[in-house]
Amino acid sequence: MSFRPARFLILGASALVLAACGGGGSDSAPTPTPSVVTPPPPPPAADSMTKMDTRAESARFLRIAGLGADDAVVTALTDADAADWLINQMAIAPQSYLDELSSRLVEDDAKNRDSSMLIYERLIGSDAQLRTRMAFALSQLFVISDRDDFNRGYDLANYYDILNRNAFGNYRELMGEITSNPMMGDYLTYLYNQKGDPRTGRQPDENYARELLQLFSIGLVELNMDGTAKTGADGNPIETYGNDDVVGLARVFTGYALAGTSYRWRDRFADAWRRPMTMYDEYHSELEKSFLGTTIAAGTPGEQSIEAALDAIFAHPNVAPFVSRQLIQRFTASHPQPDYVERVATAFETGRYTSENNRTFGTGERGDLSATLAAVLLDESVHDDVRLSSEGKVREPVLKFTQFAREYAKPATKRLVDGEWNRLADTSDPIEGLGQSPMKSPSVFNFYRPGHVAPGTQTGEAGLTAPELQIVGSASALGYVNWMSDYITRRDDHWEGTLIPDFSQEVALADDPAAMIDLIDMRLTAGGLSQDTRTAMTEVIDALPIRENNADTDRLSRARMAILMAVTSPEYMALD
Repeated sequence: MSFRPARFLILGASALVLAACGGGGSDSAPTPTPSVVTPPPPPPAADSMTKMDTRAESARFLRIAGLGADDAVVTALTDADAADWLINQMAIAPQSYLDELSSRLVEDDAKNRDSSMLIYERLIGSDAQLRTRMAFALSQLFVISDRDDFNRGYDLANYYDILNRNAFGNYRELMGEITSNPMMGDYLTYLYNQKGDPRTGRQPDENYARELLQLFSIGLVELNMDGTAKTGADGNPIETYGNDDVVGLARVFTGYALAGTSYRWRDRFADAWRRPMTMYDEYHSELEKSFLGTTIAAGTPGEQSIEAALDAIFAHPNVAPFVSRQLIQRFTASHPQPDYVERVATAFETGRYTSENNRTFGTGERGDLSATLAAVLLDESVHDDVRLSSEGKVREPVLKFTQFAREYAKPATKRLVDGEWNRLADTSDPIEGLGQSPMKSPSVFNFYRPGHVAPGTQTGEAGLTAPELQIVGSASALGYVNWMSDYITRRDDHWEGTLIPDFSQEVALADDPAAMIDLIDMRLTAGGLSQDTRTAMTEVIDALPIRENNADTDRLSRARMAILMAVTSPEYMALD
């Protein structure tokens, strides 16, 4: 494999940092929209495209597939194959977020901030980079938000465990666990959802039925295997479902209550929010349930109805391209090409993926996420030397900060969850934070839509989807700069004691700007800084004198300024 200089979505620095997106724009583009790994065979004679021949290639791949990496991890991957790194990462057993919180905090004393900080702690410090990254990606597909809650830290951690545990599992099993989880039941209002009552006019709540179809499985329009929309005789996209489907499906999700001794709220178990919901058939609709061409007979018990409904939805041909396209967007490409989507969707359908160096992923069962994710990360479009203007991914704010913190300030000596306030408890404020925070989206539609086309940008003019640009505007860009500046210069006392940045390597090279920039370039952008960015950095660094009576402070100032310029550069803002 040969290293590719940075290129990203035909976006200039101004388009990336100052795009006026503010939640508007078109969503007319389709918003499509533990597994066994076979033992590796002897390595092939010739190098594969996914072999990491240089440190720059290793660093680049770890930015794409993981969360960034320090020198030791880059060194270990160099001269190895990316497929083998995936196998090793998938073999790391999941660690429970709920168990971790419970071991640190007293019962009934876990706040939302605690679960949020633990998620950040894992994003920044976990060796299981791939699972951690995949769980975060899945949290943006199966969205719940804790914005209106407070004392739900344990419950949120339990929900996140579902995503973490099933990161390399099967999508159908994930759908089932999500559906029975009371946090999702509460968020999408089907917890204590009762069957219809003709006497009062009560109808089953339709919220989960609608979002399960639109956001979690098949989307709004029928899709080809490559993620493009199917069209009818009139040339318009064919809708996947109508209101009658939602009405029929809503009957399925009736009768669920918190686990307890009865349906009544007061009889719930103390840990009911951490258990699957319990079905009470006397509150479940006994009517026939018809949707998507499937009919569940009248009188079918609740749990049986739910299993049949999820099986029918999962069997829909849209699921593979719908899920595959969104996973590609979360890892490698904001606007994935149709042939790329089709290759990944094929891995989802077959439950198998074989890498170029003959490593096999997946169980062979449809919906296998280990095979799907391997197809995303080992695809030829990620590792070849072809440069398409539509390739690349705009980086979301959480990933930008996470890579920086992982590189410069791992939470080694002090954990983030320690009962004290920390700014990582909520980073969603676009002015004083990152404009994004795990599990704190403003709605079930996440912080951005997969079909978002940003108005007033080069990507928008080209008709390219760029979901992340929905939260990258002039205000949020300034907030990101302020956030990073506060952290790098440590002007905020909240950082004291946690994630203390270490710039000693850069300080040691402060008298040699070119060498210092080379180091920062490799650590943050995998050698991808453009000559224009390097020149600008050099000019600013040279303008900062190193005075004899203040040499140590001046060297630190040079290092801080160079790093700040790097993390706000267009090359850092995108993945190539």
